[in-house]
Amino acid sequence: MSQRNIVVILCDQLRPDFLSLYGCSAIPTPNLDRLAKLGVVFDNAISASPVCGPARASMMTGLYPSTHGVWTNNLPFRDNLDYLAVRMNALDYATACFGKLHHYPPRDTKGFQYARQLEGGRLKENEPYLQWLRCRHPGITDFWNCDREKHEFKLSAEDHYEYWIASETISYLETAASKSDQPFFLWVSFQGPHTPWNPPPEIKGACNPESFPPPIKAGEGAVCPIHTYRKVWNPFPFQDLEDIMQVRAAYGDTMANIDVQIGRILGCLDERGLFDDTTFVFSSDHGDLLGDFGQKAKGPFPYQGQLAVPLVVANHPSIPEGVRTSNLAGNLDIPATVLDVAGDEKGIGLSRSLLDLSREEPENPRDMNFSELGDTTKIVENSRYRYCLYPFAGFSQLFDRWEDPQERINLAGNPKYSSLEIEFLKELNAFSILCKGVEIPGYNLIPPVQEELRKRHPHFDDPDHFRAAYPLNKWHKQRLKEAGLDPTYTDFYQHIRVSRFMPSDAGKGYVAEGGH
Repeated sequence: MSQRNIVVILCDQLRPDFLSLYGCSAIPTPNLDRLAKLGVVFDNAISASPVCGPARASMMTGLYPSTHGVWTNNLPFRDNLDYLAVRMNALDYATACFGKLHHYPPRDTKGFQYARQLEGGRLKENEPYLQWLRCRHPGITDFWNCDREKHEFKLSAEDHYEYWIASETISYLETAASKSDQPFFLWVSFQGPHTPWNPPPEIKGACNPESFPPPIKAGEGAVCPIHTYRKVWNPFPFQDLEDIMQVRAAYGDTMANIDVQIGRILGCLDERGLFDDTTFVFSSDHGDLLGDFGQKAKGPFPYQGQLAVPLVVANHPSIPEGVRTSNLAGNLDIPATVLDVAGDEKGIGLSRSLLDLSREEPENPRDMNFSELGDTTKIVENSRYRYCLYPFAGFSQLFDRWEDPQERINLAGNPKYSSLEIEFLKELNAFSILCKGVEIPGYNLIPPVQEELRKRHPHFDDPDHFRAAYPLNKWHKQRLKEAGLDPTYTDFYQHIRVSRFMPSDAGKGYVAEGGH
């Protein structure tokens, strides 16, 4: 088998600073630690959107919400998009998904050939997990079976939905995958540590509450009015520090249970002799504030606890083992990575391959990272500063994450940082154009413009990613040459379908140079 197997493992609402591979010793995660030792851990990874549905749509398309159309939960994708699983099918991979996809409509698997979903009740009576659980416990009606006072699952570990997701994955590996020479692409998406926090009794107490970071207190200065309203209609129910730390421990126990299930999957790959030929990507859709700034879960915030995601690519011959990188990345980069591992260099959307970003000097690095929640929140960051614009709320936030890692001091509006704010606003404007689709006539695509576009668009020269019009004709090229300027800057159109051509200076209609 020349093509490598690929397994993407996702969590829901998992913040990286609660994991041992990001410096927290509270949660035992030996299986995630094993993957980290076999690959690269990204320290500057964020979500394409700080809410589930939009982020997950980005992971299927390599596009931001402004392009794929899922700008909040429970909205359909725009038509005629390029989906990762469909692309992998065309590469002759066996594709299968397990657990939470969180697309709309809920049954839409975006091209996976085999699916065993867990959609938290969105499939109603057709939830495969609920049907399986009722075979084990006839008459059961509670999907989650959560004792919310104890933060504990009411049944055994082998009844838990995370156990079911891992079991379905293992069953596929033991049957379809093991009996075929066809490479496989698996999308394994766990429900937790999203609420409800209900680790099984066998796992409960695995974490040490004292080892978790305490909640971050409200920052200095004015508060975004959107945040104020959100605190009222969606309050975090725990205010006492002891209660908050217990909640964080329940969140951690939930993650400890997921790590056990990941270990079962890795063990199956080991036993079947498939592990060495399998590359892994691990991440989350976004994080969880868990009481930081008095806020709950996720939403229109730029804060690290819910914007940052864990990101690991592991067990691939082209990347180093056991290293970390500060290169800017995110869960948007999962689809391009999967395609790159599969041998497809065409790319997808604005996604970049983590295999490249794993290198000390990537061929296609990022200068800026972006995230958005519809038109409520637009976020841009470089390696040091994070800027958040609330376009219609009259508010913005700027944080120096080196000097103020807790993001409590808002520098927006400070004259000392006005030039930096302007720079970030320019970047957000360029970001909106990239999401819409770049439309620049060829004669205006002068070399400096192309250079800047190539920094921002990883597939600028790909015919499927760029609309082309008006390449230079031979008379214009001659004038540029006589002036000592580059006359060849639209020659890259020779591989791109051109919509319109430059009129000739000689009055002889249109001259079709550099296009077809």
